[in-house]
Amino acid sequence: MTSQRPDGPPAIPARLVAHQEGVLALVAVVGLCFRSQGPLVWLEPRGGPLGLATGIGAGLAAGLAVSLALWMVRNAPAVARLEQWLACALRAWTPADGLAVAVISGLAEEALFRALLQPMVGLLPAALLFGVLHAYPDRRLWFWPLMALAVGCVFGALYQRFGFPAAAAAHAVLNAVSLLRLGSREPAVSENEHGRENRSP
Repeated sequence: MTSQRPDGPPAIPARLVAHQEGVLALVAVVGLCFRSQGPLVWLEPRGGPLGLATGIGAGLAAGLAVSLALWMVRNAPAVARLEQWLACALRAWTPADGLAVAVISGLAEEALFRALLQPMVGLLPAALLFGVLHAYPDRRLWFWPLMALAVGCVFGALYQRFGFPAAAAAHAVLNAVSLLRLGSREPAVSENEHGRENRSP
């Protein structure tokens, strides 16, 4: 019996995702430029002279911890469906694509949701918007926005305590681990596709 995945999606080019993240980064930078204190104030580490090192260390640890937690529940049906769907979407990606998108998305999305929006609307509303960004019009993938909401709260707490570098580091690590792991998987073949393969001469 073959494992099943949600129908689709077609392969998503890494370049397209990188361009989309670039748009988010541009929106964030433009928005931060309208702040009276300038954009750099909202992107700085917190915690004094060692703030950058401490923040990046905390972000790396948090990103690895969340990655481990998701790996431990990878066989839960909702998580497995999401991972199968993503493996299908990422099937044309190289490891270099995954790393590049992980870094770009970590910087761009944290600049938008944490540095720009969180000081204006609060931690939870910013995390909710982050979850909405990850919503997909397929109810079988309901776990994705909920997962994004949960990790958005983690990133938000890191931003409040350590500043932007910590949140960006955690996000980039989580995405890098996930993209490299899922990009190396063979996408599951749906039942319809399996039937077509069996009927092929």
